[in-house]
Amino acid sequence: MRSKKTLFFLLLFCLTASSAIAQRFGGGLLVGPTFSTMNISGNDSTTFRTDFCGGVRIALVPKRSIIGAELDVIYSRQGTSSKKGLNLDGNTIRNKEKSHYINVPLLLNIYLRKWNEDDEDESMIPRLRIGPQIGFCIGGSNVLEVKGKKKQQIILPWEPGSFNRIDYGLTAALSYWFIEVRYTFGMANVFKEGEKSTNHVISVTWSDIW
Repeated sequence: MRSKKTLFFLLLFCLTASSAIAQRFGGGLLVGPTFSTMNISGNDSTTFRTDFCGGVRIALVPKRSIIGAELDVIYSRQGTSSKKGLNLDGNTIRNKEKSHYINVPLLLNIYLRKWNEDDEDESMIPRLRIGPQIGFCIGGSNVLEVKGKKKQQIILPWEPGSFNRIDYGLTAALSYWFIEVRYTFGMANVFKEGEKSTNHVISVTWSDIW
């Protein structure tokens, strides 16, 4: 039995080593707008709000195969917005939830064609990225916007203990040239109390790899 285990781990090591030989490490930056909302049970008035994200990526880039991997660290401004409404004074009101996350996705990169000898980098190869993501909420606020003769904002920071610090979900992205469209489906509750609330984020980023 021990010899079989030894043979298995030796074979696994050889496969890993041969895969690593056909790869190179790279790094890069990504930055762009986010379009985020929160799916809140029993609330159909939420819509997307626009903000931005930016971060770094470390990737295992294939030289000959079509499979790679990537670890990102991204600062992401997220949240949701309500649809516009009117109060008793006839002013336009809108409620927004603004949140700040450090997101860390671990993605499997699938290159949709094999590398050619004249490919200098991955930019001209369509790529699919998919994998899990863990997020760390570093705070948020509720913002009430009132537009009448004057524009007013009432900002109420989230109370400590009212929201979950840890978020998790699944991320999928399509990349071509230096442009990437990414969607993250949150699976953890944003708030500890009340109806179920999950993050949903679309980002369109400029992304390079060295």
